[in-house]
Amino acid sequence: MRTQRERRIGRLLCFGAHLPLIGLGALGGCGTAETKAAPSAPPPTMTVTTTVPKPGAITRSVTLPTFRMLPYQSATLYAKVAGYLKVLKVDKGDAVTEGQLLAEIEVPELLADEAQFKAEADVERGNYERMAEARRKSPDLVVPQTVDDLRGRAEIAKAKLQRTQTLLQFARITAPFAGVVTARFVDPGAFIPAATSGSTPQSAAILTLMDFSRLRVQLYVPEAEVPFIKNGLATTLTVEELPGRTFQGTVTRFSNALDESTKTMLTEIELPNADHALRPGMYASVRLAVERKLNALLVPRDAVVVEKAGSFVFTVADGKAHKTPVHTGFSDGVNVELTEGARAGDPVILVGKQTLTDGQPVIIAKPK
Repeated sequence: MRTQRERRIGRLLCFGAHLPLIGLGALGGCGTAETKAAPSAPPPTMTVTTTVPKPGAITRSVTLPTFRMLPYQSATLYAKVAGYLKVLKVDKGDAVTEGQLLAEIEVPELLADEAQFKAEADVERGNYERMAEARRKSPDLVVPQTVDDLRGRAEIAKAKLQRTQTLLQFARITAPFAGVVTARFVDPGAFIPAATSGSTPQSAAILTLMDFSRLRVQLYVPEAEVPFIKNGLATTLTVEELPGRTFQGTVTRFSNALDESTKTMLTEIELPNADHALRPGMYASVRLAVERKLNALLVPRDAVVVEKAGSFVFTVADGKAHKTPVHTGFSDGVNVELTEGARAGDPVILVGKQTLTDGQPVIIAKPK
């Protein structure tokens, strides 16, 4: 007969033997629920417009900022002779014509010298003519050397008079070309020192005159575009302060050498400015038509979609849009050149702002 302790151990062993069965039963009763993803809805049918790639001409352009916008001609006018400013006939903003009197300097010393040298020239000329006449009448009585000396003295007196008269002409400041006065430095009554080749003090400046009926626009062209720069190259200039306006010009000259530090080449453009809409010193952007292809395969820009992986177009086949990779070439902002991936005559979709996916059903809109 078993003791009470043996009976307790027997019950525990029996309970332990049934535990795996209980666990299996519990697992069988708590099966996992399978979640099935709902089938995605097919993309909706979209009405699209198509176009056909066509051969045509296209130009590759680059846009560069201007370095300087300069007048066609510019000059600061100085006084050749010293004196007091007697008359100043123009001011800033005045338009002048070539040869117009702008200012006059009072130089009484030169006026006195002119009178003196004129009298001396008359006397010397008279002495020479009388001696020359006596020589003709009595060649034995007049030495030829005497006649030559008097003729030389007459020529010297004449040269002094001409020099003084030339300096007096410099006392009248005239316009060297037609233009606009852009700066005025002095007022009537001011003393104007003579400008010399050794030094030109600022106080000797009277006016600045500019002719900007034509402009010289300078810009620096990067090294990659230098081979395409040539005289006569068409350009288009735009200025932010004049929205909606463009100005046409051509390349007229370039330096032919690159700057060592920037690897750019100085290029100059001339363009007409008859209405003076552009002003010297303005900041502008210039578009240079550097390359042109005459028989490129072109599509509108809205037909080409650009992603990180590359460019592509959507073609239409069996009522569905098909994503077709392409290689592009020139772009002028309106059309894009297709170099690979498309053929002339194959319709492509004008995507624009709408979103298409590969294989999406499409309906081609009828042309209006």
